[in-house]
Amino acid sequence: MRVAWYWVRIIGAVTIFTALAATFYAVLQAGDLEFWNFFGFFTIQSNIIAMLVLFMSALYTDRPRWDWLRYARAASTTYLVIVVAVYWTLLVNVDVQTPQVWTNTILHGVSGAIMLADWMLEGPRKPLSWRQSWTVLIYPAVWLTVILIRGATDGWVPYPFLDPANGYASVFAVAAGIVLLGWVVGLGMFQLTRWRPITPDDNHVAAHEAAPATLKDDDPDDDPALEPDPV
Repeated sequence: MRVAWYWVRIIGAVTIFTALAATFYAVLQAGDLEFWNFFGFFTIQSNIIAMLVLFMSALYTDRPRWDWLRYARAASTTYLVIVVAVYWTLLVNVDVQTPQVWTNTILHGVSGAIMLADWMLEGPRKPLSWRQSWTVLIYPAVWLTVILIRGATDGWVPYPFLDPANGYASVFAVAAGIVLLGWVVGLGMFQLTRWRPITPDDNHVAAHEAAPATLKDDDPDDDPALEPDPV
């Protein structure tokens, strides 16, 4: 099962890459490509992050991994859950530069399902510490800051609800709501590890104790014999 999950991750990453590449080519062929604008969409960036995280996770399937990869998996899954929720509630009739139906379906739906399934089904069952839940907000906060600066300077925004023409009170309210949603979803992701059916080989735990880590759980209830956890 663990070998099969390695290939699930590889296929998932290749699927996302194919959709990203096809979308880029379609926009380029239509003569609508503005490089920085295309890569300024949260959907595009989040899918790139997810693709890279899936590739990295595949390399470490059933092997000990650094703590940062645990948080990268949780964060990238959170981002795509937000993408799916926001797109299908607020943006389904808006041009977000995904002109092909099949690529749009992958980037705004299938990729999120892949990441959510990967997060829920594989890895150690021990939840991440809620004290580290702020880590899922780092990238969205940076992205929002850059987009708000661009909206105020060159006038470009990727989504209508971030347009300064709506008034900054409205823009900040929506932005704050999305950040709050991200934090709540992230907290949920941290707890969804409890029922994972595919767990790393216990023989790897001892070998991982000497591995470096950049992010560690500070939960005092954690068993130090299990720190750091493999993913």
